[in-house]
Amino acid sequence: MRADIVPGAVFPDYELPDHRARHRKLSELQQGDPLVLVLSRGGFCPKDRRQHEGLLQLHREMQVGYCRLVTISTDNLLDTNEFRTGVGAYGTFLSDPGRKSTRSLLSTPPESVRGRSYFTQRNVHD
Repeated sequence: MRADIVPGAVFPDYELPDHRARHRKLSELQQGDPLVLVLSRGGFCPKDRRQHEGLLQLHREMQVGYCRLVTISTDNLLDTNEFRTGVGAYGTFLSDPGRKSTRSLLSTPPESVRGRSYFTQRNVHD
């Protein structure tokens, strides 16, 4: 994980398609509220599926404090949507099959960053 991605740090403003194929920016999804970003290997991974089932319970509590939950999956759009539906999630899932944002999150920081991240979690193994 990059050293500059810590709670409260400015977060890169990636734009990826969501589970409905609509391109979304992280800053748009955050809307000034706290954001929990989960990097996922994808719906094929039983560990990620189990983790998201637990996150679903946490997400209900997070919403009370206006905290948002966003998952970036390495699945294509079809599989990302199946993953989201399969675990019963109602938060936003973004599709990154080329791992463009994931690799950027794990490597040297870009020069321009926008948005805010209050909590990040690494859940990707290359």
